[in-house]
Amino acid sequence: MDETATGSGGPGGVGGPGGPVGIVGLGYVGTSLAAVLAEGGYAVRGVDVDATVVDRVAGGQCPIEEDGITERFERYAREGRITASTDASTVADCPTVLVTVGTPLAAADPDLSAVEAATADVAPHVDRGELVVYRSTLPAMATETTVAPLFAEGSGLEPGADFHLAFCPERMAEGSAYEDLTTTPVVVGGLSAGSRDAAESFWSSLGLETVPVSDPTAAELAKLADNWWIDLNIALANELAILSETLGTDAMEVISAANTLPKGQHNVNILYPGAGVGGSCLHKDPLFVASLGEEHGLDLETPRVSRRVNDRMPGHVVDLTREALGGDLAGATVAVLGVAFKAATDDTRNTPAVPVIEGLREGGADVRATDSYVPAAEVEELLGLRPTRLPEALDGAAAVVIVTDHGAYRALTPETLRERVGHDSFAVVDGRHVFAPDAFDGTGVTYRGVGRGARE
Repeated sequence: MDETATGSGGPGGVGGPGGPVGIVGLGYVGTSLAAVLAEGGYAVRGVDVDATVVDRVAGGQCPIEEDGITERFERYAREGRITASTDASTVADCPTVLVTVGTPLAAADPDLSAVEAATADVAPHVDRGELVVYRSTLPAMATETTVAPLFAEGSGLEPGADFHLAFCPERMAEGSAYEDLTTTPVVVGGLSAGSRDAAESFWSSLGLETVPVSDPTAAELAKLADNWWIDLNIALANELAILSETLGTDAMEVISAANTLPKGQHNVNILYPGAGVGGSCLHKDPLFVASLGEEHGLDLETPRVSRRVNDRMPGHVVDLTREALGGDLAGATVAVLGVAFKAATDDTRNTPAVPVIEGLREGGADVRATDSYVPAAEVEELLGLRPTRLPEALDGAAAVVIVTDHGAYRALTPETLRERVGHDSFAVVDGRHVFAPDAFDGTGVTYRGVGRGARE
């Protein structure tokens, strides 16, 4: 294979700031990346199959709500530095194209239909010497066995020889997307040495550190390994939390002490327990790993174990609420703070708020849900109940359940919370460690926190 695909427009023909770059897929990953690339001087040409998304971009609106991203995206869209279309030919003159479409689960297996469709749409518009980078999470070996053959068929060119093809997984976390995209090293797996070099040159133009690996498969597996580890780590923290509650000790104190032990390259790093794991990546990537193992005759146990443990946590929050209310949810007014799966974002994919609220309602509670980021119409569609503003949600509540630690909820003090509830005979169930466990001591408020034990 020719290792040095050539072309014009910068190192390896990949262009540079001031020139156009294509992004196929304007979901969370693509939209966040568009804002950062526009800030870095690129003219971003987005493609999305959803005409509603395209219309929002044309109107200067960001398709997502994300601190650090929304305001930048809208500014650059209004300036014309970010444009969007449903037509993939809009990337025809882009020396670099990034594919950021979703890869959900179909049953327990990866669904690559969106990746395959995007590849088929883009392939005819790629020229010699250009760079195509996949940011979508892919099962290991998919770049070589699925993407490359589709590109060869659709373009008539040989990937890695006639044009550059690389897999560079997204590694951002929602709620901190801007910081992550501008500081986190980029793993680069090229189909050839030339593809790797071209991709490294592109990311270096943004001042980012790169981590080159031997091939796309190594990069694909590195991404899956990250989220496999995170989900396992949270599962450990969650089971430690439940054990700590049973023993009457504080899991956060235990974790803080445990994390002082030097081990390996750094210290032990147990993450924090909570009300549940949400979002897209941690729900599906461990199952991608399990599915990959099955394909190769391996029974990998830890990916499924972590999913089972973490999926139980919303039910545990319901149990804590029932206990805090004296064993009965029936007729109790419960304010649930947070519908998004994570702070500082409006993303509700796989949010633990859904099973928490379902469990509370099944127990007979009257639930009031509120969220400072998620649009009211989306809350109503997701939960089947009309959301309320924070003051109305808290007024007269028998219990306050914190599922998402948005800034507005972290800003609450015990005093302001008691004032807004209007009485002291209520319970706080803290799923995100917003309050110290002794914050309500002596007030008459009952406190329960994940991993915190009982406080009256």
